[in-house]
Amino acid sequence: MNRFQTVWLVARRELRERAGSRAFQISTALTILLVVGLLLAPAVFGLSDAPEYTIGETGDNETNFAAFVTASAEQEGTTAETKTYQTQEDLRVAVRDGEVDIGIADDSIVLTGPDTDPELTALIGAAIVAADLTQRAEDLGLDPAVVRDLLTAGPTVEAVEPENEDETAEGVVAFVGTVLLFISIVTYGQWILIGVVEEKSSRVVEVVLGAVRPRDLLAGKVVGIGILGLAQLLVVAGLGLYIARATDTFDLPDVGFDLFAIVVLWFLLGFTFFASGFAVAGSLVSRQEEAQNASFPLTLIMLVGYFTATSALTGGDNAVLRALSIIPPFSPMTMPLRQAVGDALWWEVVLAVVLMLVAIAGMLRIGGRVYSGGLLKTGRKVKLREALQAAER
Repeated sequence: MNRFQTVWLVARRELRERAGSRAFQISTALTILLVVGLLLAPAVFGLSDAPEYTIGETGDNETNFAAFVTASAEQEGTTAETKTYQTQEDLRVAVRDGEVDIGIADDSIVLTGPDTDPELTALIGAAIVAADLTQRAEDLGLDPAVVRDLLTAGPTVEAVEPENEDETAEGVVAFVGTVLLFISIVTYGQWILIGVVEEKSSRVVEVVLGAVRPRDLLAGKVVGIGILGLAQLLVVAGLGLYIARATDTFDLPDVGFDLFAIVVLWFLLGFTFFASGFAVAGSLVSRQEEAQNASFPLTLIMLVGYFTATSALTGGDNAVLRALSIIPPFSPMTMPLRQAVGDALWWEVVLAVVLMLVAIAGMLRIGGRVYSGGLLKTGRKVKLREALQAAER
């Protein structure tokens, strides 16, 4: 077999073993259930943004406020229902006990409680004023239709959207992509880390290395787990977007395909680099207890890039952010946000991609040597220089 076929053979092995494992299946199912639950909870339990009002009134009200308030509430995207009480004292008790949100007594007295929405109070006040003016106009012999036209007349309200609204929405999507990138690298990197340690401690790797070169084994692990991880992310994210749009639970920003292409590109670049690093870290230890310490420098680098990237959403395009968005391996978590908010110049993006590709090539080359030098040394933690020297021999 040529080198490509060898790498793909290892990748297929990783795909088959990981996808068939109980841990992967359970984690995928739990993640899907969590996402579906979070998206359906507002619709199932009625946790919508639009409030629902309950209005109490006494039976001696001559004006029908219920129709006016209900119609006004529907125009505002809310709902309102009316309850009738025999006496004003009964209505006061209902408002005090929270049975109704607001009360109207004798066509002129508005009873509010500690939790009464100010917008509802203003709505009821406007209804009372309108009813009072209409009644006085009728007493003066004016046409009620003319009075209603005068009461409903007003300025035309036009919402002026900010110029950078699309950039803000794209920045939010890019930030979500950065969060997913961070979580996925940590999660799938741990798979690679733990898998390498298990194979090394059980001496399975000694058999595998008899047929596959260490560098091809490293590349195959990264490709196989990368494909599996990306597929899992796409399934979960795609299902989440479908449910969110179907239930209209959240206002999803309207962003273009180019933004998703940016996020996927930097996901692939970042995962390839860090996943290779996790595999190298796993080759230097022989016990699971030592694995986390060996991978801590990689986790620290990701944390620095992650927290620096958050400043891009607040317009913090400072010198540190610009530098880290170009320098690998920080660029996968900082450059997508700069591109989304429009702060990155085209040559900065090109330079960042080129440098990241060079960094990946260096990681695969040097990391492959460390990987091959540390795999066969079991029983203790291997130093980096010792692994390099063993690989040279």
